[in-house]
Amino acid sequence: MVKEIDWNKMWMEATENASWRKRRGDMTEFWNKRSRKYSESLKHNDRSIQMISKLDIDPESTVLDIGAGPGTLTIPLARIVKHVTVVEPSSGMLACLKENAADEGLSNITCINKKWEDAIPGADLDEYDVAIASYSLAMLDMKAALSKMNMVARRSVYLFTSAGGRAWDYNELWPRLYGEKFRARPDYIYLYNILYGMGIHADVEITDTEYKERFLSMSEAVEQWMDNLGSTTPEAEEVIRSYLSENLVQEDGAFWSKHEMKGAMIHWRTDNGA
Repeated sequence: MVKEIDWNKMWMEATENASWRKRRGDMTEFWNKRSRKYSESLKHNDRSIQMISKLDIDPESTVLDIGAGPGTLTIPLARIVKHVTVVEPSSGMLACLKENAADEGLSNITCINKKWEDAIPGADLDEYDVAIASYSLAMLDMKAALSKMNMVARRSVYLFTSAGGRAWDYNELWPRLYGEKFRARPDYIYLYNILYGMGIHADVEITDTEYKERFLSMSEAVEQWMDNLGSTTPEAEEVIRSYLSENLVQEDGAFWSKHEMKGAMIHWRTDNGA
């Protein structure tokens, strides 16, 4: 029965109907603007070490990091593997990644400033021992995206994404501002079933972790959340400030957003000769 369901079509519909996509469309410019703040926030989260510990890598491995952002996984990976190739559509994120690599004295990173959909095997892309996509799976045609990952990975592919709801404050604030339910992007179960329909029997591991975001002031938090929600009116600012005042945690001279979340790691061997 699972193979009879067009999970790729369901993914497309769920992605197109997601609240963020309907309001913003292409998110590249959003991440260009947010890149430096996001890069700074990584100093307060230790998820990357936990994720890397699960990868089948060694000092001679070559790794492809799809949607690498400011180097969340790229930087720690580059310290321990032979080479990391990055595909990242946001020029702002890549600028941060290159600065972070320079600060670490790393020279074994190649950057490709393209969407994954536009990266061409044999031209832009070589073959890599391991391919990774971590919280970057926003492609509309997911079956095509996964097929390309499977093609260029000699050994393994790892996908990290959400399991269940990860909308947190959006669930509360979106209805107050827009009068409609917030719709998150589709989660891991769509990916697993698309892979199953492709004949790939992947392993799945569900983990519990904490997501933390730090703000130096309440005004900074309100400004960011107005940008998150695409709202600019004084009424929206009042709603957001009231909500954050009740829900942010004051600690160590800063304001923190803290949430427990479930994540999924989907992993499979590619049978590409390694």
